[in-house]
Amino acid sequence: MKKITIFLLGILMAFSATAQSKVIPIEDFAKKSQFKSAKISPDGKHVAFTYEDGNQVKLAVMDLDNKEIKISFEAGDDREVLMFHWANNERILMLQRKITGWLDGAREYPLLVAGNIDGTKRDILWDFQRSNLEIISRYDQNSEQILIGKYHWQDRDVKLHRMDIYKGEMYFNSDSPRPLGENGMIRSIDVDLNDEPRVAVEYDLVDEDDATDDVQRLHIKNKHGDWETLILPRKRDDIPAVAPIGFNKDNDKFYFTSNHDLDHDGVKGLFAIDTETRHIKLLFRHPDVDILGGIYGPDDEVIGAYYEPGYPSYYYLDEQSSVEEVKFHKNLRSSFKGSRVSMSNYSDDGTLTVVRVSSDKNPGDFYLFNRKTNKAKYIASSMPHIKPTQMASVEPFVMQARDGLKMYGQMTIPNGKELKDLPMVVFPHGGPYGVTDFWGYDWRAQLLANRGYLVLQLNYRGSGNYGKDFQEAGYGEWGTKMQDDLADATLWAIKQGFADKERICMHGISYGGYASMHAAVRHPDLYQCVIPEAGLYDIELQWDKADSFRNATTAYKNSWLARAFSSSEENVLEARSPAYNADKVKVPVFLIHGEDDIRVPIDNAYVMEEALKKAGKEVKTYYREDGHGFQKVEYRIESFEQIFDFLEEHIGN
Repeated sequence: MKKITIFLLGILMAFSATAQSKVIPIEDFAKKSQFKSAKISPDGKHVAFTYEDGNQVKLAVMDLDNKEIKISFEAGDDREVLMFHWANNERILMLQRKITGWLDGAREYPLLVAGNIDGTKRDILWDFQRSNLEIISRYDQNSEQILIGKYHWQDRDVKLHRMDIYKGEMYFNSDSPRPLGENGMIRSIDVDLNDEPRVAVEYDLVDEDDATDDVQRLHIKNKHGDWETLILPRKRDDIPAVAPIGFNKDNDKFYFTSNHDLDHDGVKGLFAIDTETRHIKLLFRHPDVDILGGIYGPDDEVIGAYYEPGYPSYYYLDEQSSVEEVKFHKNLRSSFKGSRVSMSNYSDDGTLTVVRVSSDKNPGDFYLFNRKTNKAKYIASSMPHIKPTQMASVEPFVMQARDGLKMYGQMTIPNGKELKDLPMVVFPHGGPYGVTDFWGYDWRAQLLANRGYLVLQLNYRGSGNYGKDFQEAGYGEWGTKMQDDLADATLWAIKQGFADKERICMHGISYGGYASMHAAVRHPDLYQCVIPEAGLYDIELQWDKADSFRNATTAYKNSWLARAFSSSEENVLEARSPAYNADKVKVPVFLIHGEDDIRVPIDNAYVMEEALKKAGKEVKTYYREDGHGFQKVEYRIESFEQIFDFLEEHIGN
């Protein structure tokens, strides 16, 4: 491998053996969040929040004067509240769906439902079926309507509509921009701070069989109210990434993220476009990671953007109109050092906002911040039973793979342990493409660290957040270079002296489950055990039975296979299917799977188990009636009880 660099900040001080580690019950980690997200009402008198009750996510409304629960909304049997929105002071909109397994692909049957906070007028406003809706804004001047973007699969364009929040009736907004190209598609429409439609993004597939002539247009409304178009310049054949962020306080600049200025599919930077001159300017780009989104003030004006090269990082606009809000955001961050700080929304007068504070050790605390008094009032915690002082620190690192590709990852390091020769669990994320492990609280990693295991998470090639080039570097490398990246990270931890080479196991879920099983095939001498969960082990079986492909065309299936496994290798699917290579496995295997999993059917586990037994290999199993990644807390607890027995037996502690 090439030379490896590391930036573990304060590592020697943070992990001295003086820290005390307390064994915390598995149940505390496996429990679900009691307070997930919160938004304040327009008048600042109530906070609506989602919480988990059993296997359901419900919505409740709290009176801020006395902190009493005014009402709770349930979505019905086997359904949950996914998102919510204050339509006015008395009425809340809720996106409800059928409960499915984690990362499952079962049909969710979404509904847009509304209800008054006094318990009256509960109505279904929209049954999505083949149309999708996006709430764009709440009309301050009309408390009975909201502005939505509607997309129908046959229509292809996003079109603006006004929706009556009491009747569900919709009225077409004639101010919707129209595509110019014959094959053009309006993909997004953004309003300014006055709820005026001002910017839209159009993709024009001029020749659907030739990507080199595709055009991307920005539709921009000028000060006279006329829509004008601007073809976004590009330096390469494919259509670049564009993601709207919003307007500045003066409504004369629009911000978006893109990589259109690059001659390759690199990371997305932050751009501003002057809506009158249509001049586009690059404001900021990190060399390695994408801009992830905007930071907003009380009127939804953009004051900056955030990105994560390891720890959460921020870029602030230097406009005069944003100075006060930038200062406020910086002061909040300084008040909660070492934490991720975000505001959900503001009351209409800009005085009150709900602030969420979280970190690697803290699942999340919610505060009501009063701008007039400059004081924060505690509301609730996401997981109040979790004590941040007892949690392990998560530290980012940077390394290079054997071919020189730069990669980011993080380690969760047990309290009370010297960072030297520790038993280690490599914990790869699922997906795999476009998914990222970000710095923050991860209950599985924290649980493993609480039992004394160093946990390593790597954003291997194919992961998101590092530009399209990095993601595409994983195309065709399912089970090959993507697998080697995990091996290189393992060898890196060993070489640094952090991990004991004789006490290493890999445990992952979904693609991470595949990677865990395939690790025992491709690198049979590097690990002492593997714990694959909800993984696919027979690629053709997955192709035939998974929900992802059940109704897919042959062309779609072939394109997926080509993207993941493209290779000149003979019998490529068998070569990269662990079930066909059980004879190469040298270490004990613990297979975990949900019997109701439709994203990765349990037949994968059955076939893998049979192949291992036929090859005379050691295999343990834990199968339960649940979906893709256990949602039932009792199964989470049972599975980890057995995981710890398995780890203790094979890599100790």
